[in-house]
Amino acid sequence: MNPKDELQNWFLQLAPRERVMVSICAVFVLLTLLWSFALQPIFSHSADLENRVTEKQAQLANLQEMASQIRPGADSVSGPSVSSNDSIVVVIDRTTRSRQLAQYLKRNQPDGNNVRLRFEGAPFDVLVAWLGELKQNYGMTMVTANFDEAGTGRINCSLVITRAGNW
Repeated sequence: MNPKDELQNWFLQLAPRERVMVSICAVFVLLTLLWSFALQPIFSHSADLENRVTEKQAQLANLQEMASQIRPGADSVSGPSVSSNDSIVVVIDRTTRSRQLAQYLKRNQPDGNNVRLRFEGAPFDVLVAWLGELKQNYGMTMVTANFDEAGTGRINCSLVITRAGNW
């Protein structure tokens, strides 16, 4: 006799009240197993994905706000708001000092109408704001840029900057 037949014989030998009780318990166990191993992980994963979407939307909003501050061409009609006859090297030196970026500036090398810069471990937000200031106030733009992560909120970067219209 196989185990299925043995279980069926055992069940049929029970009193009617016991059969009802065993049946209710079996349904309860099956529902508990279904919830534990199938439905609950799906709901939990869905909640995790919703949280990730919310985080990504917040990051997108922050990036869009920053992009609106440094958007290329946004102020090109009116030109630079501060007219400066200072050389590009002097402007970069003065503005990096005012933004406390000078300590991260490892190279400041003039190259014709351009300046090659190397920052190491610079705070990303401050650097981006500084680049926006150069564009808006002095008409300077990045010709090339290479960014590498250097820790949470910090970057290493190589930049080539020129005054608008020089390249």
